[in-house]
Amino acid sequence: MDWACILSGGAGVRLWPKSRKTFPKQFLQIIGDKSFLEMTYDRVKRIIPPEKIHIVTHINYREHLRMLLSNVKDENLIFEPEQKETLACVSLACIHILKKDPDSVLGIFPSDHFISKTDKFESAIKKGYEIAKKGHIVCFGITPTRADINYGYIKLGRELEKGVFTAERFVEKPDAKRARYLVKSKYFWNSGIYIFKASVFLKELKRYMPHYYDIFMRIFSSIFTESYVDELKKGYKLLDKISVDKAIMEKTKRLVVLTADFEWDDVGSWSAFERILTKDENENVVKAEAITHETKNCIIFSNKFVIALGIKDTILISVDDAILVCHKSKEREIKEIIQTIALNEKYKKYL
Repeated sequence: MDWACILSGGAGVRLWPKSRKTFPKQFLQIIGDKSFLEMTYDRVKRIIPPEKIHIVTHINYREHLRMLLSNVKDENLIFEPEQKETLACVSLACIHILKKDPDSVLGIFPSDHFISKTDKFESAIKKGYEIAKKGHIVCFGITPTRADINYGYIKLGRELEKGVFTAERFVEKPDAKRARYLVKSKYFWNSGIYIFKASVFLKELKRYMPHYYDIFMRIFSSIFTESYVDELKKGYKLLDKISVDKAIMEKTKRLVVLTADFEWDDVGSWSAFERILTKDENENVVKAEAITHETKNCIIFSNKFVIALGIKDTILISVDDAILVCHKSKEREIKEIIQTIALNEKYKKYL
């Protein structure tokens, strides 16, 4: 049967200071009156019935999740004891779904993306489930609209059927020059959405990450027993942090790319909101009570009154206890600065 898992355990540090360790990006209501997680759940449940949708998140986010999605049953919530990157999230989802349904076909959906043209999204995802039933691991390639340094890229190989290709090469988050070359060379963006048989994924995990496989098989054996939580915690202590892309998708021969034409953005930076929200006559994105004068091409989010005079190409984000002021050209360095703050006891409270 068809199942879905929404990954909701990320930290979202590039959207600091709104996204914080205790309340990260996927729980924020920035676009409209719903969080990214709620919007993702609404999209997925148009394709997969709610009882077949599971959510993986860190145990510390349990109350956030239950507050936003109160109708989701406890049995459909999977909690990680530690944040160990996406390979761990996906592996944990797989073993839980496989325990319930040995023939399961599982869709993996990040919780923090923005997707419009949902009718096209639904069509692509439904086709992806059918392709995955043939034993393929399906990813979705998005035609680039710009040379973006925050995305991964995929080079298509030979066409297997209309719109479905082998994956010839992955390129992860290139610099600006390389990104321009990749776009000109007809590479596609990797959307980070995957569909596969749970059993197929675990075979690939065994092949490429046998250490991970052994740990998750021990956890698998303990599901629905009293020893599960202890086995889960013990297993997670032994896991390295690694993404599912690097560990499996860049190596497997089962991967195929389904080209899709839904509008997609992973909202991995403040600049993403320039593509999603309406700009004023001076190309500013403003979500605040504000007066702007001779201010151009800025992004302003604030819960306080703002006067912006004579600035351009600036990101200004203000919350109760912190303010970010950043030139757009330096935006990629936000994550590095936050990682530095994490090493300083004086500033840890602002993470």
